[in-house]
Amino acid sequence: ANKAAALAVLMADWGVPLAQVVAFGDDTNDIEMLQECGLGVAVANAADEVKQVADEITATNDEDGVAIVLERLLCLP
Repeated sequence: ANKAAALAVLMADWGVPLAQVVAFGDDTNDIEMLQECGLGVAVANAADEVKQVADEITATNDEDGVAIVLERLLCLP
């Protein structure tokens, strides 16, 4: 099993299409998950292979990259 498969099962249970899911990743074990989701986001300090498949690259994890994307997507001030 991998993160993509686990996420697919969880989203199916919740009735959420993967196309509506945002996933964040930084290492090669996140690649398939980022590819399967509607929006795959890599942090700037992610492995190069991860950044190549990501739909978007945000700031590093130390620079609150995940929060930056979530604030934008959720229209938070």
